[in-house]
Order: sequence, then C-alpha cells, then structure tokens
Amino acid sequence: MKDYSDKVVVVTGAANGIGAELARRFAGAGAALALYDIDKEHLEAIRQELVAAGSTVLAVPGDVVDAPAVRAFADRVFGELGRVDVLFNNAGVISAGLLWEEPLEDWDWLLGVNVKGLVNTIAAFVPRMSEQGFPSDIVDTASIAGLLTVENSPAYVASKFAALGMTEVLDLQLQTTHSPVKAHAVCPAVVQTDLARCNEHRDQPGFDPSDHPYLQSEDYQKRWAVVEGSLPYGLPVAEAVDTIIRGVEDDTFLILTHPAYNPAIAGRVQLLLSGAHPQLVQR
Repeated sequence: MKDYSDKVVVVTGAANGIGAELARRFAGAGAALALYDIDKEHLEAIRQELVAAGSTVLAVPGDVVDAPAVRAFADRVFGELGRVDVLFNNAGVISAGLLWEEPLEDWDWLLGVNVKGLVNTIAAFVPRMSEQGFPSDIVDTASIAGLLTVENSPAYVASKFAALGMTEVLDLQLQTTHSPVKAHAVCPAVVQTDLARCNEHRDQPGFDPSDHPYLQSEDYQKRWAVVEGSLPYGLPVAEAVDTIIRGVEDDTFLILTHPAYNPAIAGRVQLLLSGAHPQLVQR
C-alpha cells in the first residue's frame, strides 16, 4: 500500500464492514479520514479507535439519501481537511423477496441508498475534486449482482446494475470533461460483513416492516435466510479490502474481488448475445 501522508480519504458507509476496514487501512497509511454513516454508535466507535491510534478523523453521522446533509458533509470535509484524494462511495443496503410481492417501500429504500446515495455523494464531491487540479479517485461500491442476475433479491440487483452503469457513465464524463478525477467500480460477491443488519437503520417514517404481510411470510423468510446465511461464508473483509486498494492504486476501473465468478460473468455475456433466457448463477 502506498504512503497516504498528507492525503485525505472519504468513506461513506464507514461504520462497519468494508467501509470500516478501508478507514483503518488508510489511517494506518497516514491519511486523514472523513467518515459518514447512518449508524451513529459504530461510527463513533471507529472514530475513537482511529483517533486513539493517532489519526485525524472527521466523523459525521448522516444518511446518504439526504442530499442537503451530504452537501453539508462535503462542506465540512473541504473546509476542515482542505482536500479529497480518494472518495469511497460505499454505503449500501440489501433486501430480498419475490419481485411482485416485495413491498414498494423496499424499492424506494434500495434505490434511495444504493443509487440516489451515490448520486448525492458524487454531486457533492466530484465538482470540487475536479477543481483541485490534481489526480484523485472516486470508488463506487456496486456488486457482483450488477454483473450477474441474483434471483433472490430483485431490488438489490436492480440497484446494483444501476450503480455500475452510472459509474461507467461517470468515468466517461470525467474523461470527456478532462477532469483529473478517475472513477472506479467495486463489484464484490459475498463478503463477511454485517450487511444483513441494514434493516436496523432503515429510516422510512410510516412504514413498519413488521406490519407487512409479505415480510412475515414463509417465502420471504426463506429468501432472507439465504442472505443472512451466506455472509459468514463470504470472503474475509480484509481480503476484499486488499483487492479494492490494489485495484484503485493500479488504476483498475472494474475491481472484482471474487475471481471465481469471472467464468460466470463471461458466460452471461455469451448468454446475452445468444438471446437465451437467463440462467441461475452456478455458485
């Protein structure tokens, strides 16, 4: 890993999982950190941990769906830390369900965090990062579910296809406007995180998942069990972060943390060209 002394690294979704590990790595490499997450308790814990180790840390609780709050966070980052060298647009949530039964509130939530959240952060940071006049990077967390159709989680798949496509457009637009900023997309498969806890921080006034019939159904419980049950068998967070950092430092656009899925990705391309119907991903 390079030396990041005198650099500033921003991480959304920084309180847990990949975001927290990214914060630790870059703090250890000398960077000042700006951290943003809706999980106030764990955000404060990671702030205290890094400050105790000697790092400069700005930690701001907030929701990436709240555009004014994200702009205010960006104002503080540039005002207090002076620059941004790497921005990890990492906040994300997941759901599961049968497409025609899953509540519309799930779609609002998933698309809000996983797509609109990326847009809000890009809009708040990228113009000022471009104006800095020196090379910097924005790293959007998409998913292998943005490359392969995962049958269990329709809203999640839709949001991650959108996230990946949007990041490709972002990189092209940065190129055509001669910005010194480069975009990267991370597409991990299952990683050993606490992603399944995301419902604990779901902020949708007027909607109570415990009152929705489908979310209490056997079908939903089986599908959600697949999500929860897969996480302990995923790639260790440290290994995923090794690949992500190496990918950014090597100027890789599409950062794939699980090469075992590469044949399936190639197979999907051939399936699309053939006109055949989708097939289940072989895990």
